[in-house]
Amino acid sequence: MREDLKKIGRYTDDERFSNMPIMQKWIESIAESGNYIEGNPLDIKGRYVSKNEVLSDGPFIEAKEGVSGFDIIKAENLEQAVAFAQACPLVVQGLAVIEVRPMSVLSE
Repeated sequence: MREDLKKIGRYTDDERFSNMPIMQKWIESIAESGNYIEGNPLDIKGRYVSKNEVLSDGPFIEAKEGVSGFDIIKAENLEQAVAFAQACPLVVQGLAVIEVRPMSVLSE
């Protein structure tokens, strides 16, 4: 999930999580289909680490948009995963975009 981190950084917690009821319904619909694994919002604060330095202001210094949360789902293929993402209320409202990518599984 990608959102305007500078914008949501100015929100109160109540404002930031005001869309939780509609997001919860979306997640419940994916869970009812047996495709939801897990997900969580991410804190706005963090560190952006490069080879030579750690930036304390986070990865949104230069970028307007950043990762604000994640959801892991089970999908038959990339197209099904995209269909789930397109139904996300924040995407429908134009408040966020979702980056849809398959997970690589490393063998032990």
